[in-house]
Amino acid sequence: KKRHLELLNKQGDEFKSKLRTYSIILIDHLNWEIRDQYLELLENYREEKIDSFNFQIRFCERYESIEKVADLLKSNRVLLSPDKNSLNFGDLLSKIDDCCKAYSDDPEPFRNK
Repeated sequence: KKRHLELLNKQGDEFKSKLRTYSIILIDHLNWEIRDQYLELLENYREEKIDSFNFQIRFCERYESIEKVADLLKSNRVLLSPDKNSLNFGDLLSKIDDCCKAYSDDPEPFRNK
């Protein structure tokens, strides 16, 4: 956290990369904190309680709200210590999002039949 605060007070290209890395870690952590919401959404889709269109909308809404929270935290210089389990959680969410986009016209490939 202290290192990130130091970087916030400096400018230059060499620090931008480290700040971007922290932003990714922060977003992964915030998404990890609402993982139960993502899991519930996946379960609702798998159990055909929602269709792929609504799944994708709700999925994006959650992700976009997390980005807004992260921006607010960064602008107010609020630092979090990420849970080690949250690291790379964004990669999983990206894969889910990619699958949704790729199969949006497919007849619901992930549902139980």
